[in-house]
Amino acid sequence: MHRLSATLGPRARRLRAGPLAQRPPPSPQTRRAPISISTSLLGRDDVHRRPLRPNHPGAQLPSTTSNNTCSARCLWSPADLAAEAAEESPSQPPSPLHLPPIGPAAASAASLIEPSTLEALTALPECQSAIDILNGEEGALEPSRVNEALSNLQRARDILQSMPELNLATFLLEANLRCLCGEFEAALEGLSRYEHLKASSIDAEERTMLQFLKAQLMINSGRFAHALSEYECLLEDMEREAEEQVRLLQERGGGDNTESPLPVIHAASALTGVGASQLLSHIRDGSGGNAMDADEGEILESIETATDMLLESRKDALLSPKHSQLAVDLGLAAAVSLTNLGVAHFLLHNDKEQSMACWRRGLETLDSILEGAMRSATVIPGHKHLCMEGVRARLYCNIAWALLGSGPLDNVEDETLKSASEAAKKALDIYDELMNCSKVLRGGSVDMGNSKDDGECEEAADDATTQDEWEQILKEKAEEQQVPPKPNATPLSSLWAAHHQAESARALGLVAQCYAGAGAAVTSEGLFQSALDASASYPLGQNLKLGGSSAKGVALSSPSLGVIARDVRLGYALLCDNWDKRKADAERLRADAHKIEDEGVLRGFARGKDGGAKSISGLASSLWLFSPLDFD
Repeated sequence: MHRLSATLGPRARRLRAGPLAQRPPPSPQTRRAPISISTSLLGRDDVHRRPLRPNHPGAQLPSTTSNNTCSARCLWSPADLAAEAAEESPSQPPSPLHLPPIGPAAASAASLIEPSTLEALTALPECQSAIDILNGEEGALEPSRVNEALSNLQRARDILQSMPELNLATFLLEANLRCLCGEFEAALEGLSRYEHLKASSIDAEERTMLQFLKAQLMINSGRFAHALSEYECLLEDMEREAEEQVRLLQERGGGDNTESPLPVIHAASALTGVGASQLLSHIRDGSGGNAMDADEGEILESIETATDMLLESRKDALLSPKHSQLAVDLGLAAAVSLTNLGVAHFLLHNDKEQSMACWRRGLETLDSILEGAMRSATVIPGHKHLCMEGVRARLYCNIAWALLGSGPLDNVEDETLKSASEAAKKALDIYDELMNCSKVLRGGSVDMGNSKDDGECEEAADDATTQDEWEQILKEKAEEQQVPPKPNATPLSSLWAAHHQAESARALGLVAQCYAGAGAAVTSEGLFQSALDASASYPLGQNLKLGGSSAKGVALSSPSLGVIARDVRLGYALLCDNWDKRKADAERLRADAHKIEDEGVLRGFARGKDGGAKSISGLASSLWLFSPLDFD
């Protein structure tokens, strides 16, 4: 266990010692409260499990060291998941579909709306247009449609004045739309109006979720000090609740904890927010004279404590089959936390070795989630599977980024360049499968129209047999454990594929840098061109017209995608610098990158105390300040 700093230490120790820690009960000689694992983490009181499908991500285990990057972990595409959900639950109330959390995460305000309320809203055309955008309906993602939907929501409020619950829900829909468009201040205003109007009827859990949402939006808008204040308030509330529960247990002389345990992900999210908001302020503003300045060790320990809590609690959850879904949530959150911890080590101390160790451990944690799912016949929900693979791709990108360094590629050793290329290509393969479904399922389409030979057909038959065997094994295992049926699936927004395509620009740019380092300039330029297209592909956001790069410019919906779009252009500019008669292209690309920092969604995120733009590291694009809503 890491030593805790003087500031963080007492709080973290109290949180660990209370019902939050979720460890097995201590011996009777100790005075600490008995610990129980909360199955109501993220608001779910029951855990549903069923046999995995043969093509489910948990059915076949990938290896992070394997050369086969086309593993069966990505056999479901967003379209497959939506189709299955529609087939299995045709009567399910309509809802804003699961939206992709973007690091730093986008707000999930619409998830606070009750399904029955949302079903009522869909009867009103003025609300349906907003829900269509959140669901990523075809033809609904044009900028003009977004403006129309915002106007419709205003009209809906006038119509729904006599129905307060429905009226209030329109503010949450608006906050989600604003956030998807990169308008974080407007989204904050919508949340504040919702909180003000609902006032005393907000329960403690909803108030907590609103605080997390506001803190995430403040991070995205560059208001790191305000975000830190929200996260500190969340921690203080959790600390008080933990202390009260411990006091009650001690008064009863021990025994079972009859109070609701504090979920680990809540505390880990708040600790991550404290550390990451201080980290972002540190790398943007530097140290000295800032009220939120923190010691570098304190920043690391906040994130380390969150990581330790998640990993330790996951070990406990794995001991009980009924907590298998909880183990998935804790494992995913731990992988995200390890990603953040590696970024912090690199940005604070340039500690490549420690960073790489964190990122590799993150990959191992993701693999262990799939292994645990296979052993316990646990279904990994579609949106969590996509989150897992998105985190995996970010980890591989971080490894490639660290290996390539920020200096001239001529100084990178051949072996290092090879390792960076392997990591970047693995990330690219993951994004390819996330956008287009598994290469295995695509069959001959992967070979650009080439027909399969007999050997390939035999191999496909072998694969089918193996899948049948897995299905039978897992079916028998589930029958032995009397597993309840799978709950109705929630379909996914098509914005997942759009987000993964935009984020894949980072992997494309890293692969392009590897080719440039190997002397293949023409291939590198082709990849950079693809990276430019990918970075400009997201349909929502603050649309910037860039000189000569694309007629539609770049839609920037989050600082993460903004950093990626900027870095792709800077990397391409470096390639043009070393190419005869391409200086003008290099200057144009740098001008585009600077415009993204100065006028787009990075304006507040990358603007320091003196008002000048700061160069935020490309690693910041992989930071994810997660909240409990991201795992719901």
